[in-house]
Amino acid sequence: MQELKVDQKELEKRVKHVVNLSKEIPWYVRKYKELGIDPDEIRSPQDLLKAYEKGLYTTPQDLPELVYYKHPEAKGPFYTSGTSGKPKEIWLNPDDEKWFAPQIARAYEKGLKKSDKILSCLPSPPATSGHMVHRSLSIYGYNFLHLPPQELRENPQNFVEKYKKFNPNVLTSLTTFAYRLPLTLQAFSIQPNFEAVFPGGEPSSIERRKKMGEELNGLVYDLYASAEGGIMAYEIEPFSDEHIVSLPETLVFLIRNNESVESGEIGHVLLSNLPPLNVSKPYMILLNYRIGDWAKCIEKEDNGIVTSISEIRREAIYLSGAKLYPQEIEKAIEELKEYKKELTGEYFIITYSDNQRRAVAEVRIESKRNIPLEDSKKIDEKVREKIYSTNFPVWNEVENTKNAKLLIEVTNPGELYKGYEQYIRPGKPKRLLVLTDA
Repeated sequence: MQELKVDQKELEKRVKHVVNLSKEIPWYVRKYKELGIDPDEIRSPQDLLKAYEKGLYTTPQDLPELVYYKHPEAKGPFYTSGTSGKPKEIWLNPDDEKWFAPQIARAYEKGLKKSDKILSCLPSPPATSGHMVHRSLSIYGYNFLHLPPQELRENPQNFVEKYKKFNPNVLTSLTTFAYRLPLTLQAFSIQPNFEAVFPGGEPSSIERRKKMGEELNGLVYDLYASAEGGIMAYEIEPFSDEHIVSLPETLVFLIRNNESVESGEIGHVLLSNLPPLNVSKPYMILLNYRIGDWAKCIEKEDNGIVTSISEIRREAIYLSGAKLYPQEIEKAIEELKEYKKELTGEYFIITYSDNQRRAVAEVRIESKRNIPLEDSKKIDEKVREKIYSTNFPVWNEVENTKNAKLLIEVTNPGELYKGYEQYIRPGKPKRLLVLTDA
């Protein structure tokens, strides 16, 4: 499955370059000192992995402190879902294009021709996806039309007219949008004919991607992407679920119990962004970033570098590309003040798609007693308010674009798992149930 031979020397150059830049960021300076790590001794990907084993890693909570430089002409702000506090803010400096444009173009080129007409339904800012992909397509000379999801919601007729006039044969969008688009086009008696479809932003099963391909009449190339890391891995063979890591811009290790996993094993994704040497002013430095995802190792080099992954999973609720973490539900419950005494603290989240193929998150919160409907509604409002206050992407998808639904229900004692008992096993409480379909 490996696409290209790993260029160890190129990776070493990039690792040394980005580590050198990190020495100007107070967060890294402090960590190097605390952990007794000499950054000048990190000269290769393998050295970076050894530094992780000593405790050098970053998390989404650290993002505000990992800023290297904000250019006066930086694009943004963009936001990535946060687990606590404020949404995490991302900007893109002009220099960042030298890093993400080659990475993104490589992910698309396997299914694209220069003669293609690409319909982009990626969201507009404050999401990064549209900006990064559109800049990359422009730099590499592809022909595309951007019709953001909100245009379809606000004026379907206008969306369809533009669609028909442009007559695209390639689609790129968030996964949920690609899944729902056939319903919209069928309502206007349009039979889509996309030769290639590039969905990303949230994991999906092979079965769901095959259904997309069947209804959109094309091959589906899945993209593993994030606001922080761009397109980190991508399928070059549709429906294979084998994703090539975006080397050399992206370095991935898969870790379990603080050690690198072997081929065929599942581990947590450890990500480093590796800009080329001509990128001297990136916005942010990400070294050993624990993004919160895990995947199966398909192929790795003898030197430990992962080149291909599959079965990508994220312990999060996906609402049309926006991430809602179970920890956010816990935090909202803990901050309910006067209503908290009415609750056991237990919760359960079920995710699925409704008959309009919108992503739905059903959040159940268990009460200690049968509480009045009025109090249940107030708990709903308070929890929703706290989630929206820290997670802009969820608010945007649920309340603005209407591409997703967030249901919050206070259940009677003992009814937290009612209707889903067959999925519950003794032991650790189940917090998240993802119902898949074809």
